[in-house]
Amino acid sequence: MKLRIYLSIIILLTLFSSCDREINFDFPDVEPAIVVNSIITPESPISVSVSAVMPIAPESYIWVADTDESGNISYLQIPKPKYCIEDASVLIYEDGVLLCSLEYDGEGYYVSDRYPKVGSTYTLVVNAPGYKECKATTTLYNLPVLSNLSFCDTVSVNEEGYPLSKLRFTITDNDPNRNFYEMSCRAVSDKYNVEYDWISFDKSRNGDKVLTQSECLPFDQSSLLFTDDYFSNGSYNLDVVYSYLPYAPMVKYDLEITVKSISQSYYEYRRSRMMQAYQDEGLFEWLANYESLSATPVEIYSNIENGYGVFASYSTMTDTIMRR
Repeated sequence: MKLRIYLSIIILLTLFSSCDREINFDFPDVEPAIVVNSIITPESPISVSVSAVMPIAPESYIWVADTDESGNISYLQIPKPKYCIEDASVLIYEDGVLLCSLEYDGEGYYVSDRYPKVGSTYTLVVNAPGYKECKATTTLYNLPVLSNLSFCDTVSVNEEGYPLSKLRFTITDNDPNRNFYEMSCRAVSDKYNVEYDWISFDKSRNGDKVLTQSECLPFDQSSLLFTDDYFSNGSYNLDVVYSYLPYAPMVKYDLEITVKSISQSYYEYRRSRMMQAYQDEGLFEWLANYESLSATPVEIYSNIENGYGVFASYSTMTDTIMRR
């Protein structure tokens, strides 16, 4: 969320207060509001985190002592820990009908024993004394069909000379609605004694319009975000270039592919988080070098009406491509 980014900048600037450079930031006026975070999936019972965000003001901070290696004591001003709301009313509606009322678990979450199901739309309604009512809606869409899966080792090399491999598969979308997907892969094999390791998608070799439409590949090569804009209610053949174990290119493995059918809110949230993480790295680099600030804060997506956070959903399918 936007507020979290601004607070992070305050903390980091405080830690580096010995620097002579003076930087002015215009912080927004933020009213007290509910922060709701929940990503639901058919694999788990429904759980919702409910907390509060406070305005940037002296009462929003605490002083903590810090001792360096020489025993010198200094004091840092940091934001107060997240304030959990314990007396909220949290309701979940399934296709317009009340499904359940969630109970507080004592640790910041409201929980239920009900599982969401694919094909249904869920509405979250949160009320707490002193705050506006918060609402959000998400839909669990059907999974696509994957076919013709195969992979090939060492089809090329990257800019550093390390081998690149290629994954090929056909994805079929059977839903006329606009659908959103996230994909990741792991190298696995009990037969070849390979540990379960994530692979990296090459940002310069994956030029397919489906893989580049989210504009996230330069920021995060561990997962692919894409939509069905080019194959809605149809099929599409994908070639995905990736790298794995550059220091041991001869190790044999099978390839596990995971595809999530995600809600639009999940897509937008993940997209903004990827870009924020990339910008955070730029901020830390600036702090280390005391140079001009090149990282621009990225606003984290939120679909919570009258509040902050995200209510999203996904369903998952996993398949393993065995080495031939």
